[in-house]
Amino acid sequence: MRVDVAVVGGGPAGCFASEMLAKHGFEVAIIEEHAEVGNPACCAGVVGVDGLRELKIKPGKWVLGKLRRAVFYPPSSEPVEITRGKVEAFVIDRAAFDRELARKAANAGATLLLRTRCVGLKLGREPVVKLKGGSETEVRARLVIGADGPASIVAREAGLLKNARYLKCAQFETIAEVRADTTELYFGSSFAPGFFAWLTPTGDLCRVGLGTTRDDALRKLLSFVGTHPTASTKVQSGKILNLCAGLIPEPLTRKIYTDRVMLVGDAAGHVKPLTRGGVYVGLSCTQLAAEVAADALGSEPTAKKLRAYERAVMKRFGREFELGIRVRRVFERMTDEDLNSIFELLKREDVQALVLKHFDFDHHEKLLRALLIKAPRLLPSLELKRILKYSRYLLKP
Repeated sequence: MRVDVAVVGGGPAGCFASEMLAKHGFEVAIIEEHAEVGNPACCAGVVGVDGLRELKIKPGKWVLGKLRRAVFYPPSSEPVEITRGKVEAFVIDRAAFDRELARKAANAGATLLLRTRCVGLKLGREPVVKLKGGSETEVRARLVIGADGPASIVAREAGLLKNARYLKCAQFETIAEVRADTTELYFGSSFAPGFFAWLTPTGDLCRVGLGTTRDDALRKLLSFVGTHPTASTKVQSGKILNLCAGLIPEPLTRKIYTDRVMLVGDAAGHVKPLTRGGVYVGLSCTQLAAEVAADALGSEPTAKKLRAYERAVMKRFGREFELGIRVRRVFERMTDEDLNSIFELLKREDVQALVLKHFDFDHHEKLLRALLIKAPRLLPSLELKRILKYSRYLLKP
């Protein structure tokens, strides 16, 4: 099989890229290892309202809920609620969302190869994607786009994963007592070191998950729902559905292009540094990738031409990635005692007003910069030694 573009992975980024390139008139094949697009899905499925609007994606039947508030539980378990009273994000059915994007790609002319797994990649003037399981044994293409997740085989075969780093995560669905318009976030080194746990309602069920920078995420999750003083009273852990575990990439820890190869979505590490949400950032960067690819395919998609993709991503999200990574480095090293102090600050009316004024669900840089500018006024509320021990992580590029 010969095509202009072989897209490995039928998730949101892969299907989004395929639709755009097919609309440009290119022959596109989507290689998806599973029998159905969207399954299995392991995702908290929270997507900002404004982000979807920016991407020109209209909400569909895949919207399961609307979030207006967040309740934070620091290690002390004393909750802090933040809300502007408006819908900030949708909770989505990721499988249905993925299938809608796949339908749009197919309608634009892309060919979808299901039950077909990429098992290798041979690079050259005409890259060859080696396949197993479907009717085709290989696809020859002028350009290969890796949209096959954080541990992308395309990225590995193309030598782009040398510095990759990951967060471990686990999630299941169950019945839990959480307000329909509220997501709850839990912090503590005993169950989610370096990250947090979440309870997010999806209608009749609730997604319960966590991320961790070390240890077994699934074991941590089961311990969390069984022992946390608040979460354990809300979660009916006896009925567990859709249990999954996986990896979330860290941005800027891998190269996203080489000769005749591009990476998009999780394969490219395009997620928010603080929350690791990947739908909005991944699709935004995929738009940039498709624009660069369409231009490069006018001649030869060499690394020299594809370099424009990295430049475009850094122009749009570079400052967001870099500042977010610095703040995350600080957060990952904070003790529970220091986290409690930070959340005590968040209870103050002036701090809440600052957060609500500058908060953007999909763009965290604006809020982070506002907090750093106001830091001299806030620091007296914290012990100076607590700040100084983290400063080098914030200042280090």
